[in-house]
Amino acid sequence: MQKTPLYKRCLPALALILALMLPLVSLAEVSKVVQGGALNMRAEPSLSAQVLRQYPTGTWMTVLEDMGEWSKVRVNGLEGYVMSKYLSDTSSGSTLYVRTNTGRGLNLRDLPSLEGNIITSFKPGTAVTVLQRGNGWYKVSVDGKTGYMASQYLSASQSSGGSGTTTGYPKTGVVNNPGANQVLLLRETASTDARVLGYYRNGTSVQLLGESGSFYKVTVAGKSGYMMKKYIKVTGSSTGGSSTLPQTPFTAKLVNPNGNYIVNFRTAPGLSSPIIKAHPVGTEITVLEVGDVWCKAEIDGVTGYVSRYFFQAVK
Repeated sequence: MQKTPLYKRCLPALALILALMLPLVSLAEVSKVVQGGALNMRAEPSLSAQVLRQYPTGTWMTVLEDMGEWSKVRVNGLEGYVMSKYLSDTSSGSTLYVRTNTGRGLNLRDLPSLEGNIITSFKPGTAVTVLQRGNGWYKVSVDGKTGYMASQYLSASQSSGGSGTTTGYPKTGVVNNPGANQVLLLRETASTDARVLGYYRNGTSVQLLGESGSFYKVTVAGKSGYMMKKYIKVTGSSTGGSSTLPQTPFTAKLVNPNGNYIVNFRTAPGLSSPIIKAHPVGTEITVLEVGDVWCKAEIDGVTGYVSRYFFQAVK
């Protein structure tokens, strides 16, 4: 009887090994961020194709296929095509520090999403190198590992209290530029060279958390950063005359210095967290834990988070 050559007998086994390896390769996902303004996602890789949705600068997209001029992408379960030149993976190289109000570590994930797998966790104060900034998530490198961290828990200051002094704070103030049409910049660190986080006109209410040289450390509309002292007029303490909040738990009422009639109550500390409910100004809350910016509170038996910018302790 004629024997089957050895290489032919091995072919089925080799085919099985290759079949098992292919899914592993497909699991590697590449995430890039939108740059240069609003980007159209289209149904087909053509400028004449239907626009499915439009995404602003900073949006993270999972690249399923790089086709050269076009890329097939997925965002929040929706798949389509975008022009590749408006997707960036450029490194920035700045250094930030892990800062969580709870004192717990910050997770490093393999995707810019809470659905991403946790690679490991790093304690508060850990230095991380920012490779890419996006809305809600930064791509970072830390201790030889690369992944994604929630940007709200990364700070320019290594200590939880920040640089400078916090004695006598928090206080309240308003933006007070010399010219009516001028804007005051909110910066990431206490430096005129620091990245700009926002622009604010005269009369905007600001909570002052401390000071660092010629800057106040502030929170405004839920964003934290630094503003130049000379363009802010101090109006008083944020707790109606007391420089510190009462010992927890204590009763407070919701306020909105921006003039709106509601305050968002969220599931977690951060503007990207889901809103449990928008409560009207004047609603009484029980403050359970106090952080630098976000406080854990209870409203009508429901526990969530509210910025300390939006409540005042009840005397």
